[in-house]
Amino acid sequence: MISKLEQIVGEASWMGRQKISVACPYDVHTLKAVEMARNQGLVDAILTGNLERIKQAADEAGISLSNYDLCDMANEDAALQTACRKVLVGEADILMKGLVTSEHYLKAVLNRNTGLIALGNSINHVAVTENPNTGKLLIFGDSAVMPSPDLKQKLSIANSLVMMSRRLGNDNPKVALVAATELISNAIVAGQDAAIISKMSERGQLDFIVDGPLGLDVSIEPESARIKNLRGPIQGDADCLVFPEIEAGNAFYKANTKIAHQHVASILSGTKAPVVMTSRADSVESKLYSIALAILAGTVI
Repeated sequence: MISKLEQIVGEASWMGRQKISVACPYDVHTLKAVEMARNQGLVDAILTGNLERIKQAADEAGISLSNYDLCDMANEDAALQTACRKVLVGEADILMKGLVTSEHYLKAVLNRNTGLIALGNSINHVAVTENPNTGKLLIFGDSAVMPSPDLKQKLSIANSLVMMSRRLGNDNPKVALVAATELISNAIVAGQDAAIISKMSERGQLDFIVDGPLGLDVSIEPESARIKNLRGPIQGDADCLVFPEIEAGNAFYKANTKIAHQHVASILSGTKAPVVMTSRADSVESKLYSIALAILAGTVI
């Protein structure tokens, strides 16, 4: 079972060199991550966007563009649509976000004509980080796509996290449905949804272990669960976290990267091809790990 993000790079290297289509690579972090992935034999790349801005970022990063295919686009919308289309028609295997907002990136991915939406699929964001309390990977969502997921969408998120966990070698992941409290109340919708999903799991309607509602502390720290005398199948040992809405998921993502200084790998689930979706401010390492995760997860997304 993979327990560290750096192991994902090693596993991805066995998948063969992929072609990655990078939209608007105007920042040093994105270009350095792609260069590292290229040097490690993971990818070749097409860089799509304003050529002058790409050259400026490459000069700042100290990277030669002679090893890359370049596609000069006058504006952001054209660059995004072209980068998506290259994946859609098979000229590239993976789409990657550069220095562009998540809203514009998602709009291009979800475009019915040139995007990568798979008909009937629910698109959500899957992120992977390391849990220092347990020495294993922690997979969570949604922190970038679904603002206020309903019961059906939370099930979709949970399924995406479980598929990723299994792809990373954990055949029996434990899923925590995060809420502000473990108490079930009419005032907290997240708790009601969590209770329903937990009962579905208890009755064998789901093929993975679920418990909730659970506070974040008792989801990922066994000592907190012990202190609170919390019974159940997880008790601080969750492999996957389903957040009740995007604010909580996004805050957890940013707290990991900016307060705990953890790296996070993140992609979209439910697309026709692997789609890397990181924050513009993510580290070079997080972007590299995200590329590797997209390669490794290509068969299960």
